[in-house]
Amino acid sequence: MGKKSDIELFGRKTFFISPEKDSVPEEFLEEFMASGLETYIVNDDTSCPMTAKVEEIMKMFPESILIFNIDSKIAGMDWESFLKTVNKRQGMMVGIMYGRGRSGAGDEEAKSQLERMGKLSAGAIPLGADKEENKRLIKETLLKIGARGRRNLVRAACKSGSSVRFSHGGKDFSARLMDINVTHFLCDIGPTSEKFDIFEKIRDADLKFDGFSIKSDAVLIMKRKSNEENLFIFMFIKPDGTPDLEKDKENLLNKEIYSLVMKKNMTALKAAFAARKN
Repeated sequence: MGKKSDIELFGRKTFFISPEKDSVPEEFLEEFMASGLETYIVNDDTSCPMTAKVEEIMKMFPESILIFNIDSKIAGMDWESFLKTVNKRQGMMVGIMYGRGRSGAGDEEAKSQLERMGKLSAGAIPLGADKEENKRLIKETLLKIGARGRRNLVRAACKSGSSVRFSHGGKDFSARLMDINVTHFLCDIGPTSEKFDIFEKIRDADLKFDGFSIKSDAVLIMKRKSNEENLFIFMFIKPDGTPDLEKDKENLLNKEIYSLVMKKNMTALKAAFAARKN
């Protein structure tokens, strides 16, 4: 599968670089992920220069979206020249955010600065004191530039040892759980002669991964064979047979997926940042 198709299918990662805490609080990230937008915050600190952090992001996630807070005062940072350089990086999308009426100059100063930076593929987001309005503007911008790709939801890859157990045709099955989002899960049923039909329902599927567990009914919507793997995609359904999880379970699962995805990628980035310490 080519890179372009990967973006279309799985979306891009978006990094907010040194945002104002009051304008872009961390709580936004979980809400964005529930909408299929995978977003992260990278702040400035004294241990690793921001320029080095951005370089590591571009190396590790070469087709991501970088949105810089140009109001952030970072030692030695010339936003105009730096963003011109980053904006030339093939595959990356670059944008800015700024406070409305900053320095008493209003939006005109920011617009002028944006013009000097050149055309930025992720545009400019003017933020204010209203957090809900900020959230709406950011989400609207990310959706407009295709940050979500064709996916509607972020999925988490499950570690080895993750499982889903269920009964079918009078037999008990334990399948390897491979990945999950709040509407579907993928599992390897293993070598078996048991016949599973598309749209067949299973009751009380018991899913366990990363210390988290959840039970739900599900319906088989797709199956395929890959080497020795018998891959099954199930869709969660409610007890009455309607699609999706019950709301309380959906909220719990979204929190777990957010935690897993955030931990995996930020742990990798922090290790890369640590290797670039001053």
